[in-house]
Amino acid sequence: MQNSGGESHIILGYLQDALKRVNLPYADGLYDYQIDFSIRKNKDRENIGARSIEGSSLRAFTERGWVYSNSNKTDPRTIRTLARRIIRHASSSKVTDRLRLPEPIKINRKAPVNRDPQVVSTEEKLQKIREIFNLARSMDPRIVDVRVIYSEVLMERGVVTSHGTEALQIVPRTRIILMVIVKENGVTEYDSTLLGGRVGFEVVENLTEQIVRDTVQSALEQLKAIPAPKGLQKVILDPGTVGTVCHESFGHGLEADQVLRGRSYLKDMLGRKVASDLVTMYEDSTVEGAHGSYYFDDDGTASKKNILVENGKLVSFLHDMESAAAMNAELTSNSRTQSAARRRFIRMSNTYAKPGDWSLEDIIRDTKQGVMMVHWQSGMEDPLGGGMQVVSKKGYLVENGHKTNPLKSITLTGRVLEVLGNVDAVSKEGFLVDSGNCGKGAEDYVPVGDGGTWWRTTAVIA
Repeated sequence: MQNSGGESHIILGYLQDALKRVNLPYADGLYDYQIDFSIRKNKDRENIGARSIEGSSLRAFTERGWVYSNSNKTDPRTIRTLARRIIRHASSSKVTDRLRLPEPIKINRKAPVNRDPQVVSTEEKLQKIREIFNLARSMDPRIVDVRVIYSEVLMERGVVTSHGTEALQIVPRTRIILMVIVKENGVTEYDSTLLGGRVGFEVVENLTEQIVRDTVQSALEQLKAIPAPKGLQKVILDPGTVGTVCHESFGHGLEADQVLRGRSYLKDMLGRKVASDLVTMYEDSTVEGAHGSYYFDDDGTASKKNILVENGKLVSFLHDMESAAAMNAELTSNSRTQSAARRRFIRMSNTYAKPGDWSLEDIIRDTKQGVMMVHWQSGMEDPLGGGMQVVSKKGYLVENGHKTNPLKSITLTGRVLEVLGNVDAVSKEGFLVDSGNCGKGAEDYVPVGDGGTWWRTTAVIA
């Protein structure tokens, strides 16, 4: 296996040799190399950060479950030591009937970008960040600070398995965040814009002067915002907030390891209605340029587009090899890890809702009284109880079919299935997949994306 990604093909060869030594019914090896680079700038400081990690891992499936052995080294002697550790702790019992093995794949891919961040000089990156900072800072005297955060990660990851997979992918992910902080008459507010995904340095060039100006105006508008009305009412969710509902409020309950432990409110809902007929939802690691996209997951399952909810009916959970066998389900390519030093878990990639038939203008015109949530800020998961809380940075009052007063931060709460069941309008325009990072437990973060178009539902504003 040859690749422009340095010595990765050689290290995968070491791992393949180690799998032959292990000689168990199923074992695999994972190689991981990541380079992180960031620039942070505000009025007081300008910081540059860089780090890299490398590691290798072998694991085998036994009667007791998975046995792992890993190291931050990748030389042949270390990998042979990993194999000896696996042999000492693993059983040779035939337990592969407890795994649904993916079709062996031969993949050697580097995600294309317009401008490779690795060949853009630090000086050019700094210059662009300073230009964005100075441009935003100059736009209004009420601006007290501007923060620009640029980050790039180059992930080089390979998987080899005892049943024939040889897979290597090189995936760059680049993001930029612009935050504008304003103050007037003792009131301080802010707003921000985030661009990013499985893209290159072009994402910085895509942060145009108009986007900077819109971010400034949005922050200034918040200085006059009023509190949102409370209680049960019509709520229009922007695409980013819809994505937060799909991922945080709903998606975590679909992780089949949680379902098998009885820790998901959706465990008995497969094949049943969980949402309005207007809601169709996908989990899709193939979205071109999206932050959560990859060519194969960390089990070596080729990426794919999965239907989670179809016209309101739950049709699939998210699976790895073990859960798919336990539930007699298809693999969904959702086994992921932060690095070779960690275990693999069922995780989302890009989770989003299908566009509908309405225009946003018609949704607003059809709403006599309600609120519009704009610019998601956070979401809280409750996969066991099925509760939800989604917070947007700002919003608008909707009165007699018109968007009127700007609103301060809005918190939507209630039961997930009720909010999904109340969706009565889905827009055809405005589709996006936002970029983010998602943890499982206290740590173990992986890049993800979520999104959709505009929804209208009935929910409680706290």
